[in-house]
Amino acid sequence: MRCERARTPSRGRTRGACVGSCVVTLRAVLWDLDGTLTDSVRFVVDTANRVIEAHGGAALAFDSVGAMTGLPLEEIFRLAWPDLTPDDAQRYRTEYRNIYDREMIPATKLYDGARETLHAFHDAGLLQATVTGKRAADCERILRGLGIANEIDVFLGGDSVSRHKPAPDLAQHAMARLRCAPEECVVVGDANADIAMGRAAGARTIQVLWGFARGRIEGADHVVGTWSELRETVFALAGRGHPILRRGGALGS
Repeated sequence: MRCERARTPSRGRTRGACVGSCVVTLRAVLWDLDGTLTDSVRFVVDTANRVIEAHGGAALAFDSVGAMTGLPLEEIFRLAWPDLTPDDAQRYRTEYRNIYDREMIPATKLYDGARETLHAFHDAGLLQATVTGKRAADCERILRGLGIANEIDVFLGGDSVSRHKPAPDLAQHAMARLRCAPEECVVVGDANADIAMGRAAGARTIQVLWGFARGRIEGADHVVGTWSELRETVFALAGRGHPILRRGGALGS
């Protein structure tokens, strides 16, 4: 199941090409979920290790699994079993998702500052999409359960495209759904795969330091340590005086 939802652009608003020199302003924010909006990297690690240990494997180190957040689950399981078969991969994915749905999703919380930031960007007229490795339906369920709905224009996840992070496909799909050019978008994430995906898609990138990676990720255009820094950076890229941040919002209303 894919949950892809976008506001319909108002008629009469078109994006023309730049003639001569021009400054491209930001129109859209593409969000990672685990470790960026939600404090949930530890849930991914704990759930994966529960499945691994239930089948006789040795628990994996937090850093080993955390570094793979956003990648397909079978990539994590291959750390425990390099010769993982397709049948076992499917079985372990099912077990993982049953545990995660039953125990972890209800316990998932937004980081302090996330709600305020999502509201601020929405109110300013910026478009927002999720580009998480989780399934799109799970992402939407989590955020809607936390009271985040209208702020997100498009819910996308790992099952929305055929190639996972760090390939550019997920970010590119979000750009297409939002009708934005790569240079009008910024990817916000906490892990190498997020930054690599954003760069490969031609977007600007912002690394947050409250998730998995605590040191600067090579290639990140900006690195922020607080939510206020993130808001300041995004608004600086967007330009508060630009028409898209005035009445009507990014797609009009």
